Amino acid sequence: MKADQYIFSLQNRKLPLSVGNKAFNLHWLIMKGLRVPVTYVCDWRAYHLFLKDESIPIPILHEEILQIIDPKKAYAVRSSANIEDSQEWSFAGQFTSVLNVRGVDQIMEAMRLTWTSATSPAVQAYLDRSGVPTPQLLMAVIVQEMVPAVFSGVSLSRNPVTGADEVIIEAVHGSGDRLVQDGVTPFRWVNKWGNWLSKPEDGTIPLSLAEEIVNQTRKIAQLMNAHVDLEWAWDGKAVYWLQLREITTLHHRNVYSNFMSKEMLPGMVKPLVWSVNIPTKSRVFVRFMNELIGETGIKPEELVKAFYYRAYFNMGVIGQAFKTLGLPADSVEMMIGLVPMGSKMIKPTLQMFLHLPRMVSFAHRQWTFHSRTQEYLPDLESKINSIRWQDVGQLGPQELLKATDQLYQLVQEITYLNILCPILAVMHTRMFSKELNRLGVDLAQFDLTEGLPEIVEYDPATHLRRLHNTFEDLDPNLQKEIREGMYAKLIMMSNVEKFQKEVATFIEHFGYLSDNGNDFSCIPWRENPNLVLNLILDFKFEPDDKSSKIRFTDLNVSFLRRPMVKMFYNRVQHYRLLREQLSAKYTYTYGLFRYYYLAMGKYLFQQNVIDTPEDVFYLNDDDVRQLLTGQAAMTDHRDSVASHKLKIERFQDIVLPTVIYGDEEPPVASRTSERLFGLATSLGHFSGPVKVVRGIADIDKVRHGDVLVIPYSDVGWTPLFARAGAIVAESGGLLSHSSIVAREYGIPAVVSVNGAMKLCDDTWVTVDGHKGEVIILPACPA
Repeated sequence: MKADQYIFSLQNRKLPLSVGNKAFNLHWLIMKGLRVPVTYVCDWRAYHLFLKDESIPIPILHEEILQIIDPKKAYAVRSSANIEDSQEWSFAGQFTSVLNVRGVDQIMEAMRLTWTSATSPAVQAYLDRSGVPTPQLLMAVIVQEMVPAVFSGVSLSRNPVTGADEVIIEAVHGSGDRLVQDGVTPFRWVNKWGNWLSKPEDGTIPLSLAEEIVNQTRKIAQLMNAHVDLEWAWDGKAVYWLQLREITTLHHRNVYSNFMSKEMLPGMVKPLVWSVNIPTKSRVFVRFMNELIGETGIKPEELVKAFYYRAYFNMGVIGQAFKTLGLPADSVEMMIGLVPMGSKMIKPTLQMFLHLPRMVSFAHRQWTFHSRTQEYLPDLESKINSIRWQDVGQLGPQELLKATDQLYQLVQEITYLNILCPILAVMHTRMFSKELNRLGVDLAQFDLTEGLPEIVEYDPATHLRRLHNTFEDLDPNLQKEIREGMYAKLIMMSNVEKFQKEVATFIEHFGYLSDNGNDFSCIPWRENPNLVLNLILDFKFEPDDKSSKIRFTDLNVSFLRRPMVKMFYNRVQHYRLLREQLSAKYTYTYGLFRYYYLAMGKYLFQQNVIDTPEDVFYLNDDDVRQLLTGQAAMTDHRDSVASHKLKIERFQDIVLPTVIYGDEEPPVASRTSERLFGLATSLGHFSGPVKVVRGIADIDKVRHGDVLVIPYSDVGWTPLFARAGAIVAESGGLLSHSSIVAREYGIPAVVSVNGAMKLCDDTWVTVDGHKGEVIILPACPA
């Protein structure tokens, strides 16, 4: 490098350190063989001269620029500061860029504007927010040939808002600078593991172009071993890469999902039920993960979180365990239903090979799970039958706690079996389903219960239908008498002994069932015989037409494949029955907690701690234990119970998202609340008064904590962003200036919100940066 040289071609193998991050990133792309327009960089030694005397760099640089430019071509002049495009701060749009400049004089003027922008009030506000002292800012300048763009835009190898593993493309007609500078609403594609999650209905931009950009974006991210944010342009023939930076503000955050909860812990969960059920299931999941992977370090209390009394599994924690195994952390998204199972090809890694012996051992143990569990069922049945729950009313406080602990240990044991069995059942069913698909048979058309008469024992519908038929065979006068008197009349009647006995047997056999088998506060059927009798009297059920189902003997399987298909078929049937057996034992045994805690509730009621024995379900297990053991004084807990009841009633009808990012509870709003919808580009929730701003001249009306509503955003508005509690923009995309700055400032943002500018100042709204909603509140919340 010559001492008097200030401008360098990015085609050079080596560059001085004084050219800035943006230039180094473009140089990296060129060295990796990616297509980048002809680009030069003026290092920041010239910027030092400019700060001393604005006229000095002009004659020094004039000759160098004259030697490199083509007077027939247009150029883009952009910043390349030392602190720009860093991992923490992007400074996107903060410095002046000038496009379509021609000739030495225009390029020199554009460079001067870029240098000058480094000392602007907007940049100063950004520096203050980021904690970077002004003297540390050093400004190099890029001079890049303009691509005559037909389409241009940005692509990201990862969602910068949610952290999801998906490639996002945003594109506009012509030059792409409007995405960042002007906040123009772009065309948008989202591609996850080769599948298009969304794409524009307007097919103006070729899908083949989007696919090429997705593939190259993934390639660049893989080469860089980082998540990247790229700017590109397409001239109708080829894609050119104009800028590259690592995605800023992409930090690990917990991701909660209720996908599994809908099956395992549905609905709202009362405090006592939560304090018993959640630790039980959490310990089982941690045990399962540790058996598969080894010690994960996952704490059971981190695994499940309550949002408005509803259970959400912490998929971020589970994802880290997947990563330990050598699988992508995002593999967990298959579990929470965001993508179809098996849609991502998993490449073997060193970690996977290191864990292979443990995984093989785990797989072998689970292969014998069915036979081992069937052998254990008689012992398990004996343990369950030994529980004398009918006598709990005779026990004192200490005896109740001791008996509850014994029940807890048994429930923990059954819970493990009851969780693992369905997982293995699903795995076997999927394998069998693939074999059926090869034969052109849909699993839904196949009879999986052929030759399984035992399964009827666990199906209440079959017994209800039989009892209903028995009732229908009775004399009409007897039917009328039973309907009028219900269960109390039935047990007193002398001429319906057979029906009486069958109903009593049914209640004894299925009396443990309730509206929610995971909520022991729910009243079971055995406590509501009138409900059971109503089910019998009015039962209407048409069984599946088995004659239309395909049976195993109907399959046209080749001689060589038949043994394997038969093996999967047998195992699927075995697991179908075992799942019903374990589910029944779990629901029965877990439901017995109700009687132990009601007995404790009766004791607390007698001590004037709560109003009714049933109010014990609105305390938690620790509170109950401390009261019964004397570790806490017998103080009045009525206010706490009333508070929980009120909240549960208030939150009963709210709609929550399937996935919640971060530990913050999403805002509560009525189903009828007026909403505006857009694209969430920065996470978070914020409620506050609206300030509609049409330009920097409106700065005086914006106060700290206002919701800033703008038509679009420009770099000159940065001082306003420093005051805002949230951003709502009528236009823009993921990489519009408002979106990037909101993410870096840590405030929620929703863009592309139609009608946002029609909001009135001081209207109270909640900005939901997760769902992309602006909820209009009827008044200022208390």
